[in-house]
Amino acid sequence: MMKLTKQLFGLLLIINYCLCAQTAQAVVINDDAPHFTLKSLQGEQQITLSQFKGKVVYLDFWASWCGPCRQSFPFLEQLKQEYQQQGFEVVSVNLDEDPQLATDFLKQFPTHFIHLGGFNTDIAEKYAIEAMPTAFFIDAKGRVRLIHKGFNSNHKTFIKAVLEKLIAEN
Repeated sequence: MMKLTKQLFGLLLIINYCLCAQTAQAVVINDDAPHFTLKSLQGEQQITLSQFKGKVVYLDFWASWCGPCRQSFPFLEQLKQEYQQQGFEVVSVNLDEDPQLATDFLKQFPTHFIHLGGFNTDIAEKYAIEAMPTAFFIDAKGRVRLIHKGFNSNHKTFIKAVLEKLIAEN
């Protein structure tokens, strides 16, 4: 697998920072990730971002109608299984108006990571979600390190390299 050099990783972070700053994101690279408390789609359990302090988190915003989300879920499940013992979590936030659509999606694309309901909350506004999927790489200290919009199979190597870098920092 391809490993990113420190220089290339730094350059990618700078480019991502500039792109995000130009679009007036509510969340900026190296800011603390905005706090949230949301209900789990699997039940009434309340989940907070602070529960994952000390772990690297891939915070993924998605919807059932999102084609790239259908591609990303099997990959995210693979990442969860491969890296969970190293302090990694995938947390997904569904933004469908109808929770049944999310439930039906999860039956087609079963995963073992956490799924939260975000419709009728302020989470999409806090994170300035403009595209599906949008993911936030959050480091073990709770800072946003990268914002990644969209998904296709060409992104897998990059996502994995960023994840490995953040885990190594932990």
